Amino acid sequence: MIWLIISTLLAASVAWLTFIVKKEKAKQKEMRNDHYQELEALKEIQRASMETAATKYDEKIMGLSESYQREIEKLVIENEEIRKNYKNQGEIVTHQILENFKSDLIRKKIIPPDEMIIMPNIYIPDGNGKTRQIDHLVLLSTGIYVIETKYWKGHIVLGLTRSNSQRFSFLADIVDSEQEETLIFGKSKSGELTVKTYENPICQVQQTAVILSNYLQSQDIPSWINTLLFFNYDVKELHDWSDNSIVKRVANKEQLHQFFINELTSKNRIYGAFQLNTIKHLIENANFH
Repeated sequence: MIWLIISTLLAASVAWLTFIVKKEKAKQKEMRNDHYQELEALKEIQRASMETAATKYDEKIMGLSESYQREIEKLVIENEEIRKNYKNQGEIVTHQILENFKSDLIRKKIIPPDEMIIMPNIYIPDGNGKTRQIDHLVLLSTGIYVIETKYWKGHIVLGLTRSNSQRFSFLADIVDSEQEETLIFGKSKSGELTVKTYENPICQVQQTAVILSNYLQSQDIPSWINTLLFFNYDVKELHDWSDNSIVKRVANKEQLHQFFINELTSKNRIYGAFQLNTIKHLIENANFH
């Protein structure tokens, strides 16, 4: 009887243990399934995140590419406009020098971007139904600067008069006794000596400044105009005999840079950004009339 009871208890214990083991295995299997599902979910989230990041990266690359392409197209158009607007290579060279100089001034924080305006190849009414062409007009806080560019090659004699023509005495009889003359000595391709005469560029730029001043005053704009004569051809030798002390003569881009640096660091501010922009629009409007 006792053995029967013991056997029954043992059988019941084995059955219970078997049940517990099966239940634990089922629980572990369920946990493994849940873990696998979690892993798959994490992998899916990671894949989605990577795809989103890749899409954003591709969009960013595309945006930058389009932006660069627009900038390139803009520069090409600006370059073509510059070449269309200028009459000669000298004016193109001057414009590139001025633009590079402006970028350098802004980068060094000497001027803000809106306080240097470069206006190329513009026309101002002279009051007699005609117009006067200006190679370059530079608007700065320290004043308005008229630049006359001369892309001359050779030995340039500026300001030749009868009184100072000793070195060229053979010209004394044909040189005006009062008016300054300009001569350029050079050589042709065959090696022959050449002599060219030009209108006095100093008088030319002074007359331009007077016309510009009159125009601005007619628009109720006070004008402080400075005049520069820029000889920007690399192969030249300048002999300046002129007595004129008003028009600044500049022989290379280094002298041009230094001139404007001196102006900006030694002179008082006359115009603000708003006034400079107003002057710019007035001159632009004059070009369409």
